[in-house]
Amino acid sequence: MIKNKRPTLRDVAREAGVSYQTVSRVINDSAHVSSGTRSRVLKAIETLGFHPNRAAQMLQTERSHTLEVVMFYFGFNLFLYEMARTSQQAGYHFVISAITEAEFFRTLESASSRFVDGLIIVPMSPLVEDYEELARLTGGIPFVQIGGTWGSHIPSVMYDHFQGGRLATQHLIDLGHQHIAEISGPLTNHDGHDRHIGWEAALKDSGLPAGLSVESNFTIEGGYRAMNCLLDSGQPFTAVFIANDSMAFGAHTALRERGLKVPDDISIVSFDDIPEAAHFVPGLTTVRQDFHLLGRLAVEYVISMIENPDTPIHQRVLQPRLIVRESTRRLEANTSSPAPFP
Repeated sequence: MIKNKRPTLRDVAREAGVSYQTVSRVINDSAHVSSGTRSRVLKAIETLGFHPNRAAQMLQTERSHTLEVVMFYFGFNLFLYEMARTSQQAGYHFVISAITEAEFFRTLESASSRFVDGLIIVPMSPLVEDYEELARLTGGIPFVQIGGTWGSHIPSVMYDHFQGGRLATQHLIDLGHQHIAEISGPLTNHDGHDRHIGWEAALKDSGLPAGLSVESNFTIEGGYRAMNCLLDSGQPFTAVFIANDSMAFGAHTALRERGLKVPDDISIVSFDDIPEAAHFVPGLTTVRQDFHLLGRLAVEYVISMIENPDTPIHQRVLQPRLIVRESTRRLEANTSSPAPFP
């Protein structure tokens, strides 16, 4: 059985009664085509079931209209949906390279072979802090980083995680807590480090000593282990700042297994405000970063760099917001020091 021949660009031109160059201009959304001609070409494309040869388009325009997100294998990334949606609305394809830290440099250096127009980089640790070095690795492909070091000259979109850590800790201080422990994220990670020093700064500014801090890994299991470490330390505390919501879930399980209630015995405040935080029991008091906004701004920024090479290199820093729910409570005035843990 002979398969039907795939319609070509010239077949569309013949059907519409125009030149194949005109068909190409319509496909590439050129402004130099009249509305009547554009309608005839689009009707011919639909009639014939024509699908543009993307490889030929790339050769002609030297553009693939593809954005690539380079990110580490790690938990959830709530901004991915918004990034994909924003890319699609702007006429760009969207692909993801999920990598390990060991693959980071090789992935950036090979980006040009994947014919992508722009990169969005989501590092978990400060592997490269120099713009010129990243530009060399990416071969001149425009890139934007999500997250990073505050004040960096790398084109990036990020939240002020230091301020978020301060907000969370100050909330506990305002509720009368003076013994505030911490479960931090990895301190080699941009976000984990900045949230940690925000916790330290809030305590110092209030004249309170830094409580015990246990470093963990942003996972539920990590939060569970870290909370058990805090409870086993023998150091009393009435509240804990936990560096993300996932760890807070695991920490809550550890408290429950010890017969401790949140917030009756221990108040907890966390970070991220993932969708599950509002439906957890008790609802988590947490610092919100808007992942949808973060993803949309990163895509808009890199597309601007692609389509306008004169786009200024800058870092956009967004401010987090404290969301107060039921996992924190005011400490009674007569509670001078926390009771020993079971």
